[in-house]
Amino acid sequence: MEIPSKSILVPVDFTEKAEFAFQHAIIMAKYVNREIVILHIIKKDAERPQAIVRLEDWGKQMEEKYKHKSIPIIRKGDIFKGIKTAAIEINALMIIMGLHNPKRAMKTIIGSNIPFYLVQEQPYREKITDVVVPFDYNEKARVQINWVILLSKYFQCNINILKPFIESNYKNEKMKKNMYFIKKMLDDKEVIYGVRTAKRGAKFNEAIYDFAKEINADLIFIMSYDFKKFILKAAKFGMKVPVLCINPATNTTILPGKY
Repeated sequence: MEIPSKSILVPVDFTEKAEFAFQHAIIMAKYVNREIVILHIIKKDAERPQAIVRLEDWGKQMEEKYKHKSIPIIRKGDIFKGIKTAAIEINALMIIMGLHNPKRAMKTIIGSNIPFYLVQEQPYREKITDVVVPFDYNEKARVQINWVILLSKYFQCNINILKPFIESNYKNEKMKKNMYFIKKMLDDKEVIYGVRTAKRGAKFNEAIYDFAKEINADLIFIMSYDFKKFILKAAKFGMKVPVLCINPATNTTILPGKY
């Protein structure tokens, strides 16, 4: 079966969190008009016949419950590399996956040129309404802008930019240049957004957590190099807001349309 380009990939381990990921994928698929591909990784070829039957059955169960079809695929290999390889193979738009263990997730996320949308619970709204997007003085984070524009276009959601309070003159100048670039890009694309500065002395990862909690965010953008610090902090306080984890090397050519 031919798999449509820029589909949404959902790795399936048949757990409750895989079902949560499927629910989030339905919302994304509905608004960006993409297909959902469900993936199961096997270790040996001998597992393939049984695995495809089980995955197809799981897909049918999801279709009966949520009235949304999916395309099942089986791939052999190491689970950490296999998900990324399958995503590249089908030219996936993003990977929506249940988050079980942050440290294990890091092994999968690092090096991926396709973003991971990590979930721990079922969606509590029928669309993405509020998104928190942290930006600091690191220019690598600019890759997030294309995804901000994508979500803003399709969901008409509130874009809430958070930047750190910086006392260093050198870093402050870099921050100003970064924000000038970011604002210009968003203004050119007519994205409506707000900007907040974290409180003086606040750790930025904690400020992200507090801000998302305050506005009851549906999604938080996190660069892959900040993922571990942020998610461990969030987990400590029971926060389970979905995270869109983006690698600095993310391939923005996979985005539908031109931004």
